[in-house]
Amino acid sequence: MRVSRWPRTVVSLVVVGGLCLGSQISAAAGTGAVPPHHRDKLALTQFVDPRIGTSTNSTSGYAGNVNAGAQVPFGAVTFGPDMPRTNFNGSGGYLIGANATSGSINFFSLTHLSGVGCPGQGAVAMMPRTAATPLVSSSNRVSAVGFKTSTETAKPGYYEVGLDTGVNAELTATQRTGMARFTFPAADQGYLALDMRVNARANQGGSVQVKPENVSLEVSDDGRTISGKTVAPAFCTPYGTKWNAPVYFYGELDKPLRAQADGSTVNTVKNGGGVFQYDLTDTDRTLTMRTGISSVSVENARLNLDTENPDGAFDAVRADADQDWNARLNTVQVDRAADPSALSPAQRDDLVQLYSALYRVFGSPTVYSDVNGDFRSMEARKPYPGDVDATGGVEDRAVANVRDYDYRRPDGSRGSYSTQYTSFSMWDTYRSQAQLLALLAPKESAEMMQSLVVDAQQCGAFPHWVDGSDDSTPMAGDNALPVLAGVQAFGVDDFDLVSAGALVKQSAFDPTSSCNDRASFSDAEQYLRDGYYPDASSANIERYNSDRAAAAFLADLPKDVRKDPRVAVTAADLDALNDRAGWWRTIFDASTGTIKARKAPTTPGEPGELTTGSFHESTEPNYFWSFGYAWSDLVAASGGKDVAVERLNRLFSVDDALTAKPTLRQLNGGQESEGLYIGNEPAHAAPWAYNWAGKPAATQYVVQQIMDTAFTTRRDGLPGNDDMGATSSWYVFAALGMFPTVGTAGGVALSTPQFPATTVWLGNKPLRLTTSQDAHAAPFVQSLRLDGRDYAGSWLPISKVRRGVELRYTLGDTASQWAAADALTPPSGPDANYERMTAARK
Repeated sequence: MRVSRWPRTVVSLVVVGGLCLGSQISAAAGTGAVPPHHRDKLALTQFVDPRIGTSTNSTSGYAGNVNAGAQVPFGAVTFGPDMPRTNFNGSGGYLIGANATSGSINFFSLTHLSGVGCPGQGAVAMMPRTAATPLVSSSNRVSAVGFKTSTETAKPGYYEVGLDTGVNAELTATQRTGMARFTFPAADQGYLALDMRVNARANQGGSVQVKPENVSLEVSDDGRTISGKTVAPAFCTPYGTKWNAPVYFYGELDKPLRAQADGSTVNTVKNGGGVFQYDLTDTDRTLTMRTGISSVSVENARLNLDTENPDGAFDAVRADADQDWNARLNTVQVDRAADPSALSPAQRDDLVQLYSALYRVFGSPTVYSDVNGDFRSMEARKPYPGDVDATGGVEDRAVANVRDYDYRRPDGSRGSYSTQYTSFSMWDTYRSQAQLLALLAPKESAEMMQSLVVDAQQCGAFPHWVDGSDDSTPMAGDNALPVLAGVQAFGVDDFDLVSAGALVKQSAFDPTSSCNDRASFSDAEQYLRDGYYPDASSANIERYNSDRAAAAFLADLPKDVRKDPRVAVTAADLDALNDRAGWWRTIFDASTGTIKARKAPTTPGEPGELTTGSFHESTEPNYFWSFGYAWSDLVAASGGKDVAVERLNRLFSVDDALTAKPTLRQLNGGQESEGLYIGNEPAHAAPWAYNWAGKPAATQYVVQQIMDTAFTTRRDGLPGNDDMGATSSWYVFAALGMFPTVGTAGGVALSTPQFPATTVWLGNKPLRLTTSQDAHAAPFVQSLRLDGRDYAGSWLPISKVRRGVELRYTLGDTASQWAAADALTPPSGPDANYERMTAARK
């Protein structure tokens, strides 16, 4: 039996959750592993700028596509602006020029997707007005309102902007509710325009296609309550799901309507929208609104509001949001952050980069169930629609509840979960974000995995890319599998492992497996017959990664789970999956040392001829390093370590002496670049490939160059789409001097920590990282000690740090031979005995 020899020991991490971190820190600090100031939370939200990534990057051509609106960690609500977008830039709802001093806002809405490359959401649209101007004009278009960037403030849980009309808008949020405070220039100018036909589709071109009969808006006679239903558009049209989704809402306002003259259309609802004038005074020109949302009903939206924001005190909600974020950010504590007054501008920028990235990592997946556990089911009715209903039609679905999905743990106890999650961008997040959440938010990570299991039980198989209650396949691969395997490898397994195991096996072996209309394993019979997809390269690579993930997940299940009749994983199953993970050789051209594609077979049983590669959103030099589980074999097949180093040097535009300074364009050249395109996920692991090629000093140098050059604190400071925190998780891991190059193995490849002293909280256990010098001036590791003992290798199993340890790095300004010896090459390939490995896990 041949499976990976990485130790996949289960990591017992105490739940951080962000809410009781102070007590955890106090308990751990008594060990002396961290300095005294770490016993308290640091004030870290001051180092977050949500506007980083809201502009198009100058070299990749893609914006970060984040939204600067108000959100709490994993919150269903991101209350923020929707702006005009250009093609797929602005898909997160926010887009502005990098140096712009002004911009325009179509409307404010309660739901956004963070960092995505495809549009969606934008539900519950509104705009404060100074006159009776509807949100949608008579020509059925949304008219934007201008603003000056100098009037903007964006902080965790808070967004503020001064509109050119003179209205000041402030927004904050809880998990399932949003809150607005609008301040108007005069008492008689307090208008609020609402239109439930409007969603994010209106951000491109401004036209509104949703029909009034598909939405509803009810406003009480005094205007103090609003409620109804709006429509979140089908995600990623025309590449994504075919279903629109309902968003129900219930809101309360703190002022009544102002009486209107007979015949006025103000304060009336028509076609799902209207303009409402509120009765302000000269001494109080503010209008405060709080709104709950739900996927199930108006009643649940009201319950969410009454539970999470019953009092309506804007500043208190804002303060709570800041506190929630600060607790989350304190899972990574950089010593320098304790004394902001002592920071140089460069040191402050480093902290802003780190904590803004960590903030984005904690932005998704997002809460989907209501406070009572209800959520909209993913089970759709047949026949499935062929096209998206642009008029906003929504399919009726069953209402599910988290209480309906308890399970039995391997030890016989009953398990359950409290929150259903959505917003899973798994092609992006399986490479590092899933693993980072497993380390820093294990409780939530487990519930996210349980959410995927429940999704699969409803729709028939694991979904691929989840928005709301629907699956989507904008990218190749069965990407829930590497997410599940990655989370499991990093120590999270408190979810329904029996159901998960059965579903993983189904995905990998059953050609009919599908989530509603989305096949788990596209063209499975052809792939299994021929050993590859013809005329494709990246699609094959994603399949190899899915197969490797299935093998890793199933092999790592407890023995009793593997033998459960519902799972029934055999040695032959694991052999088959590991064999399939090695089929990358089918599209590898040994004569050139490159990945290509193959034409369809002309003779049964024999592969077709090699042909030019076909790579989605990137190029062969970037995709070459996108399956880290096979790097040792890949290095050997390409001609050995020296050849691999030469290839890597070309990719990163560095010389062998590590003195060349690559430019931004060389490090982030875009989809057609033969050099590095760090702005997209296939290249994210590549800098650590030098560790497998015998030159770890180059990893240390290149990671430093990328961080210093391709990431900034500007609006265009992200190299590409953030993709639900995927790109940001790359930055966080890189700043900590590590990366899960093989996401389905319980370990990290090492590089250079970016800060002289950092504590990472793994539950209540501190992982302490210290360096002898600043990495900017001295990026090269000279030696490493783990809890006072020399540590020679560049691969670190998570099992070595789960108990809380100190990694002390000695750095220098010249390359060393640390971890370069052949005997220290990190592990790779399925070459260990299955039974021996599983016995070691007991």
